[in-house]
Amino acid sequence: MGLLNFLKKKKNPREELRKKLKNFELPYLPRAALLALEAIRDPKTSVKDIAQRVAADPGLHLKVLRTVNSAAFGLPRQVNNIEHAVALLGRARLESLLLPLAVKEALPPINTPCLDYKLFWLTAAKRGTLARKIAHALHPHYNVEAFSAGLLQDIAIPVILNTFHEKYCPVIDTWNNDPEIEILEIEKKTLGYDHQNVGHLMAEEWELPAYLTEAIAKHHFPEVEPGIFLSSFLKYNKETSQIEREIIIELAKEKFNLAPDAVNQMISQTEKEAQELAHIFL
Repeated sequence: MGLLNFLKKKKNPREELRKKLKNFELPYLPRAALLALEAIRDPKTSVKDIAQRVAADPGLHLKVLRTVNSAAFGLPRQVNNIEHAVALLGRARLESLLLPLAVKEALPPINTPCLDYKLFWLTAAKRGTLARKIAHALHPHYNVEAFSAGLLQDIAIPVILNTFHEKYCPVIDTWNNDPEIEILEIEKKTLGYDHQNVGHLMAEEWELPAYLTEAIAKHHFPEVEPGIFLSSFLKYNKETSQIEREIIIELAKEKFNLAPDAVNQMISQTEKEAQELAHIFL
């Protein structure tokens, strides 16, 4: 009986999102991406079959190859096809690469005074690139996962803006312009919850991997992968401000013992490399 009560009380992420977001209906991930992810997760599926699933959607196929060959992704050699990508990255890392492309297709477009589609994905690209670089320095085995989590940490922002742009735009503007402001605090005062809560529900509904769900739910806290946490201090600006740079450098040294010069160089490289990556998502 206790188990039945537990199951009855278990929250439905889609229903919780409807309650928070005025009956907003979260889109499903694209079918082509789901079929490719299903193949990647099935150990019985051959590399050739995985490649065929991805190639079935020419747009997805092209974006995977463009992403994996971008400077932001940081592979030492050119990848010519999906079979090569699976062999080089492994199934789990290819899944981490596919997920941001699938999620991007499911997010609502945004064009508000405080944030538009291009700036959102430019900032996401900067975060993913910086998270990968920091992970490479601290935990190289995790750099692809950090890349994906950095890209997707703010998946809730377009959804909240799409529903409450008049109420939420002042939150984004205040956070962008005041380095002393914690975005989670002003979100809770304005909405009663924060974008980490909404992102967590979205990740659960889409059944994203546990590492990604946790990173989205806690990216503003230092217990997540260091690169994900540090990249969350990059705000929605075309260029990283000196204040943002100083905050990231200081926290990287204080919490993770990273050399200031090395982190400064990572941020500068990120500014250049993210431009190319952002174009893939537009």
